[in-house]
Amino acid sequence: MGGLPGGVLTPAPAAGVSALVFRAGPLYCALPLADVIETMRPLRTRPLAGTPPYVRGLTILRGAPAPVIDMTRLLTGVEAPIDRYVAVRAGRGPVACATGPVLGVQDVQVAPPEGPAALFTGVSKALIAAVGTVGTEPLLLLRSIAAVPDEVWEAAGGTPPEVPS
Repeated sequence: MGGLPGGVLTPAPAAGVSALVFRAGPLYCALPLADVIETMRPLRTRPLAGTPPYVRGLTILRGAPAPVIDMTRLLTGVEAPIDRYVAVRAGRGPVACATGPVLGVQDVQVAPPEGPAALFTGVSKALIAAVGTVGTEPLLLLRSIAAVPDEVWEAAGGTPPEVPS
């Protein structure tokens, strides 16, 4: 398998998760396959003023506006080349995750929640469900992308989720 150090995902003590593996700058990341809609070449993206640096702007996914999240900036704070957009299901609608190369669908072996992922706090804790490995490199299994600020959803035309009474 091209691009993976060691060529395979190294098992860690825990259950496997079917996930889409991709690069986000220097990191290997994975999204649960159940959250992924499709992958595509980067689409035309219109910037939005007043949003966090990791929000690249808005694009059109299947005829509807959707926010674009730069996964490298979100997870590392630095810029890296964008190779693919990965459309995922999120709270208010689809989100395009701007990523590096997509490495394919894998059965990702991850450590239990009380393992390395327990060390994360703040935004990282909200985004990182578990930690596994790709060869000798760490892999971050991400939760559903919920890091899109309300003002971005509003600009994208997304409606707020219903609040139970």
